[in-house]
Amino acid sequence: MKKNLFFTFCFSFIPGAGQMYQNYMKRGLSIMCIAGILLIFAIMLETVIFVLPFLIVMAYSFFDTYNIRNLMGTNEEYKDDYILKELSFDKIKGNKLLGIGIMLVGIYLLLNNVLYVFAKQAEIQWLISFIRTIRIYLPSIIVSAITIGVGAKMISNK
Repeated sequence: MKKNLFFTFCFSFIPGAGQMYQNYMKRGLSIMCIAGILLIFAIMLETVIFVLPFLIVMAYSFFDTYNIRNLMGTNEEYKDDYILKELSFDKIKGNKLLGIGIMLVGIYLLLNNVLYVFAKQAEIQWLISFIRTIRIYLPSIIVSAITIGVGAKMISNK
């Protein structure tokens, strides 16, 4: 049964909510998690590189909501399933580049949220300037390393 068009329109602006409104809970949860992770990375790393994939997920979610609505009651109706169901921990656990990237994010968060606050309270100027420098350049280093790693992997698989 097709849902109210006005509510479908309103929910389609929130990634995953439109799918959930159409009773596609697994699909909506997947999209919502992907969008949330991208948004968290964009805010946490203070870099614009994760905003573009977030906008792509938003656009996909918007149009997917209407595709689901239009296919309801037909033979071509989607099956409700998780979007990244093929992605398993076994496939990504040996990825060293991903591990290095996650470690760099952890170091960045430790510097930014713990040591920087401590250095400001203790008024340790050299540590404050060192952490400011890291805060400025580490996000670019992480994104650059990931980009170079993905490019090298793509070239080596040919």
